[in-house]
Amino acid sequence: MAKIAPKLGAVVEPDDRRIHERPTSTGGGVAMLIGLLAALVVASRLPGFAQVFAGSSEALAVVVAATVMFGIGFLDDLRELSAPAKVAGQVLSASLLAVLGVTLFYFRVPFGQLVVLSADWATLITVLLVVVVANSVNLIDGLDGLAAGTIAIAAGAFYVYSGELQNAGVISEANLGPLLALVTLGICLGFLPHNFYPAKIFMGDGGALLLGLLMASATMTVGGRVVDQFSGQVYFFFAPIAIPFLILGVPLVD
Repeated sequence: MAKIAPKLGAVVEPDDRRIHERPTSTGGGVAMLIGLLAALVVASRLPGFAQVFAGSSEALAVVVAATVMFGIGFLDDLRELSAPAKVAGQVLSASLLAVLGVTLFYFRVPFGQLVVLSADWATLITVLLVVVVANSVNLIDGLDGLAAGTIAIAAGAFYVYSGELQNAGVISEANLGPLLALVTLGICLGFLPHNFYPAKIFMGDGGALLLGLLMASATMTVGGRVVDQFSGQVYFFFAPIAIPFLILGVPLVD
């Protein structure tokens, strides 16, 4: 992609948020999307992940939404879309994610009660969460290795965290969140060697928005699928909504 993307016009010029000194390809997101699709296809055929894919549309929802989100970002890399057009595309992607099955219907406040959202509010909050996280990741994609490195750490931490939730019985073995976190970690680790200074290729808006959608999806599939009998005090330690935001603190604050 480092050689193909420039022929398509997917090249970024130096600016005040980037330290590179020459035009660089922004086609890394294409490889990320291919890696995501390949990983999910392989996982769907492994016995260890059979429960994750059985009778659930969540994986399909992530694939469809991720493809649309990447497409909007990559189109922006090629043609520099207007801000309203980009946001509209992101809202479309997030809406598809919600309609196809990945929605934050409820969450528990630490030491508080379970907050149950109506279908309308659940869709709205899902869309807002995806758009905010996706753009937060996109904003930190200005230094070589920064966005991919930050999300690699976040995804790795979230994988360990969600695995502990599974071991404690807080979420089921069929939860998609740990797999999404693991795939996101693999995508970042595969991309980083090509993105360290001096970067040979950038992930572009397509890759950054894709990573943001994956982390938001992992957050919702874990945070909104918690077994009911666990008390509010347990959530002080296992806060499925708060902890992902703490992990993603750098891009969100930026």
